[in-house]
Amino acid sequence: MLYQRGGRMMAERIPVLKREDGDIPPTSRGKKLLRLVISLVIIILIVLFFRSPLSKISEIQVTGTQYLSKEEVIKELDVSIGDSFFIPGIGQLKKRVSSLKPLESVKIVKNFPGVLQVEVKEYPQVAVQLAEDGKVFAVLSNGLTLPIPEGSVLDKLILSGWKQGDANLVDLCRVLSGLPSYLLADLSEIHPDPSTSYPNRIKLFTRSRFEVVTTIDRLTDKISYLSDIVQNREPGKIIMLEADTYLPYSAENVTGSTQEAGKVKEKDSTQ
Repeated sequence: MLYQRGGRMMAERIPVLKREDGDIPPTSRGKKLLRLVISLVIIILIVLFFRSPLSKISEIQVTGTQYLSKEEVIKELDVSIGDSFFIPGIGQLKKRVSSLKPLESVKIVKNFPGVLQVEVKEYPQVAVQLAEDGKVFAVLSNGLTLPIPEGSVLDKLILSGWKQGDANLVDLCRVLSGLPSYLLADLSEIHPDPSTSYPNRIKLFTRSRFEVVTTIDRLTDKISYLSDIVQNREPGKIIMLEADTYLPYSAENVTGSTQEAGKVKEKDSTQ
């Protein structure tokens, strides 16, 4: 606004009027309303999705089992067809099945929509064990003894005389699982043979008719040497402890005959 003062024109600035809170432009009201509608639509869609079959488990696939049954695995997972596909998470499902003793590891994958894939890896079989009643059981690398599934090939070495839960048996199975199959191919049977000096001593029998005495903790280092002897020597007895000794059965028979002849001569001289 212009006004005259002392013959001069003066300009006066008019103050801007403050907008009241309720005085919102139509465009702003429209944007807020649109955002509200979109939010409501998203919420409704989420609710409908979680109530639809797409958010539920439609199939449970279990692979890799030999000693475990699929039903045992699903029971430990504690889920069934129609349960939520997203809850519980994969980490929680793995934790649930970890209590299964034959289970070494498990891989779980969720394939949308609705497919739960469970890939099981069991401890490998390292031997078979004969029970007193003649039944044959599989011995896994963690020392667990289980019934052998029907149709399994009995091509593993035999563990005889071992008690369930024996700490030496667990150690032996762990050692056997770490040895290559070609070094185990000639082994037919392993017995516990403890002594005061060697509480974990074992006696091995080979398919090539060797008898071997060693300890569980020495087996890994000694077995390659044993393989060389078996391939290049005649059958006999081998001791692999602090020192290695080898005596063929033929020499043992000669020694036994000489001792027996000595006893006969001694007997004749006393008559």
